[in-house]
Amino acid sequence: MPGGAQQAIVDRAAEAVTRLRQQPRFSSIEPLLTKARAVVIFPRLLKASLVFGGEGGNGVVLVKRPDGSWSGPAFYSLAAPSVGLQAGVQATTVLLFIMNDLTLERMLHSSLTLGASTSATLGQVGERDLTETEIVSRDIFELAESGGAFAGVSYEGYLITARQKHNEAYYGAGAAPRAILMDAKYSRSEADGLKRALEVIEK
Repeated sequence: MPGGAQQAIVDRAAEAVTRLRQQPRFSSIEPLLTKARAVVIFPRLLKASLVFGGEGGNGVVLVKRPDGSWSGPAFYSLAAPSVGLQAGVQATTVLLFIMNDLTLERMLHSSLTLGASTSATLGQVGERDLTETEIVSRDIFELAESGGAFAGVSYEGYLITARQKHNEAYYGAGAAPRAILMDAKYSRSEADGLKRALEVIEK
């Protein structure tokens, strides 16, 4: 199958979202998915991968369309700001909820640096429900999980960058993030499971 390595990332992202949404301690995912403009999923980050690259630092971005459906996934990586600054947990699942169009445009234009002192204010998700005021106060919310618990790891200063080779391997030549996420020029049915995993549950 073309893009087999990339499909493995998509499948792991779907499994991660499904697993986290089934756990009561991660109930804050639901209002964030309802309000989010886009979601970034890194299903399995490893400390070494954040510094030196590799599959552990790869994930996907999906954008919510006006009708509430999700775009196909575009591939991105997460990198540490320096060799000396690494995640404090060996294997971590990270979800990032992008809450507004301006932050999404920054990421689509080039790359996105996480953190209040850089280009996107970052809020952490913990073991409590977020208030409406808190939800609208941040550009991005971060949920980091390891071993079924909140990891308590901050990714402030980390860099999210498009992986063009992965996008083209999965969709074909010229498949840039904007064309995938905003223009709907590329799609694959193999990503439908991930889209379903992100569907907002009506109450």
